[in-house]
Amino acid sequence: MLDKIRFDSLVEAYQKDFEYRIHSDHSLWLAIACFQNNWSLDDPNFENMFVDVVQNVGDVLSLNTFDSDTLSELAERSPERVRSMIADLFDESQDAFIRIKDFEQQAEELLDGDCVLDEETISMLLCLKSPDKYGAFNLQGCQRLNSWLKLGYEFKPEATVQNLQNWSILLRDIVERLSGNELLLDEYRYYLEWDTEDEPNYLHYLCDKFGHSFQWSGEKDTKLFILASDICSYLVQHRDLTPATGQKQYWWLNANPNYWNLSDLKLGEERYYTLYSDSGHKRRVFQYFLDAKVGDKVIGYESYPSRNVVALMEISRASDGEAVFFKKIEEFKQPVAYKDLRQCPELKDMEVFISPTGSLFRMTESEYKFVMNKVREHNPVAYTKDNFLSEVYLSEEDYEHLSVLLKRKKNVILQGAPGVGKTFAAKRLAYSLLGQKKDDNIELIQFHQSYTYEDFMMGYKPTENGFELRYGSFFRFCKRAAKHPDEPFFFIIDEINRGNLSKIFCELLMLIESDYRDQAITLAYTDEPFAVPSNIYLIGMMNTADRSLAMIDYALRRRFAFFDMKPAFESAGFMKQQMVAGNTVFDRLINQIEELNDEISKDPSLGPGFCIGHSYFSKPDGEWTSDELQLIVDYDILPMLREY
Repeated sequence: MLDKIRFDSLVEAYQKDFEYRIHSDHSLWLAIACFQNNWSLDDPNFENMFVDVVQNVGDVLSLNTFDSDTLSELAERSPERVRSMIADLFDESQDAFIRIKDFEQQAEELLDGDCVLDEETISMLLCLKSPDKYGAFNLQGCQRLNSWLKLGYEFKPEATVQNLQNWSILLRDIVERLSGNELLLDEYRYYLEWDTEDEPNYLHYLCDKFGHSFQWSGEKDTKLFILASDICSYLVQHRDLTPATGQKQYWWLNANPNYWNLSDLKLGEERYYTLYSDSGHKRRVFQYFLDAKVGDKVIGYESYPSRNVVALMEISRASDGEAVFFKKIEEFKQPVAYKDLRQCPELKDMEVFISPTGSLFRMTESEYKFVMNKVREHNPVAYTKDNFLSEVYLSEEDYEHLSVLLKRKKNVILQGAPGVGKTFAAKRLAYSLLGQKKDDNIELIQFHQSYTYEDFMMGYKPTENGFELRYGSFFRFCKRAAKHPDEPFFFIIDEINRGNLSKIFCELLMLIESDYRDQAITLAYTDEPFAVPSNIYLIGMMNTADRSLAMIDYALRRRFAFFDMKPAFESAGFMKQQMVAGNTVFDRLINQIEELNDEISKDPSLGPGFCIGHSYFSKPDGEWTSDELQLIVDYDILPMLREY
């Protein structure tokens, strides 16, 4: 059975790209139209017809799953025998798997070891001829689907019959799940079936563009085999969304509001910029469009009449030979005027200022940082709930509970197993409640066995002339927060249960309570009144798997709300990272970790607090090698399990 949550997250990502994929000059639908409009088994000049068709289809597909060169070689060696082989392959009165195996064996004899024709190409021939009966098999795609959706099938090289049998079962599972997605199906029918005199469908237009008489309609995919095949291919190609590794690049994009307006784009919305103009000419400095990599930052500039830097963009997909994709990641509420930047001596050598004609311009890192510093003078980095949910693998419901707890109680402890991202989440929770990344309002400290009240609040420290009263981190933080009563301040304590809490907090046990905020008392070391401001929020982190630590005593426990953080391998955020990584070894390892966590949770001597967290396997660039994963297992996971 398909893992429905994972499959739905895959389809959701696919749906965002669907319009571009079906408009592409390399779509599977166009390849089918190309084949069916030019194919004839009875053609008197079969060899030329066959070679032309498979080469044209190969050009359209632009995939390594269709070996047009080897098919052409077959036809050139024995055209009439290949005609007979193709006739047998397309004979629906025989079992499909037997036909495929016979075709493969005969091709092997003809090629005599010079090259090999794989099951992907044979499967594609069947799909091109009868898309209502066959999907296009993609070995790498099936392997990814198998590991991603936690299926029990095996897809191995040189196992033709087994692979295609498993693909047939998997294909029907996908179709069954797709049949309930009315939103995607409605869009699919619109593009493939909407065909009137006034508004012919897009495939009709493409076939006219490429000189083919149109003979394809959505009715030929009533079983959704082609749509399912394209989703399978998409999971392999989805790796293109992986952030680029290596040196970052920075760009300046000129956007003409007459064509598309950066200000009107929603956050996260994508637009593509074609590599060729409407007249077919290459864009100026064409190489830049080829060099742009996923994750590169792009300064978004709107030309006349705005003439302002209005947004920060990001390359979301690298060039596929046709277009580069940009995604809006931040809107500048206070735009920066072009003329103001033009007057800055630090930017006198910036490419766009020297030769402003064109669309995409390279920036140095120092130029990018200077422009962003100018932007930040009036546009501090916004940070919202959506930002939090995109970075921290919590559900929206859990986020709402946690933020309400913190606002009401003012003191929260995030507790959980190692690697669930407690420290990471704490700071981003503070950002989200601030509404921006403002580190001046946040302080992070760590408790340990030697940490004292004198370090935390105040105490006498030795000096050259005796002893001097020194103020601790929390005292100074409270004074700072008191000067800005309208802003929230967040004091984050890592490893809160490693310290002797009663001795560290002392009389603060009362003052940190939400009911006693802003109420002053006299402290032990000074006659001055002191209060904990009501705009201070305490966030502590506690490791539930460390047996060496004492539990927090009741006096402190009742002043904090406790929030459980759990491994988030099944969260939408982690599954998206896993899908983008495109690594079957990584998929199998995560499946094993999840099974291990189930066993740990059931163990009466351990329990959920000893599970393995997801942060061991969270990586910003999404790229994993087998060696990296082995190191994590050998030096992080196994030593922890031995301690258990």
